[in-house]
Amino acid sequence: MDREQIKKITDAILFASGEPVEASKISEILMMDKVELIGIIDEYMEELKSTDRGILIKRINDSYQMCTNPHYYPLVRQLYEKKKTETLSRAAYETLAIIAYNKEATRTKIESVRGNSDSPLKTLLERGLVIEAGRLEAPGRPVLYKPAEEFYRAFNVSTLDDLIPIDNLDEDAATVNE
Repeated sequence: MDREQIKKITDAILFASGEPVEASKISEILMMDKVELIGIIDEYMEELKSTDRGILIKRINDSYQMCTNPHYYPLVRQLYEKKKTETLSRAAYETLAIIAYNKEATRTKIESVRGNSDSPLKTLLERGLVIEAGRLEAPGRPVLYKPAEEFYRAFNVSTLDDLIPIDNLDEDAATVNE
């Protein structure tokens, strides 16, 4: 199978799925080496970016997903616009940052940093930005929360390592203000 054929089949798989598909699953379907496949998909991702197509392929951890090119998002979103659009509250953003920078967090951890987080946490769960990731092996078995796939899409990051390092937050804020 040549590279172009692999790209076309990958397109079909990602389009049909609508959700992220693990690289290992695609390599299994195509019966090829995962490392070689990743190289071809990464090449294809660059081709899509450079030709300013309406769709792109995004890497989310070890998975790939077809998505709308952010350049066309304002027009495409009109298909799905809700009558009432709400932004996240400052408390919700703070709660989300605590979870993302810790990779996962319990309610106790969140509340030790910013105080009561019942309402912001509920909002983040409802919007699909965080999910319950299991329970901590500790007294009371508290729920662990972690960023959901929607978080990665909404904030345009592939991994949590793409977030601005905490050490650089003040420097980046100063650059933006200049």
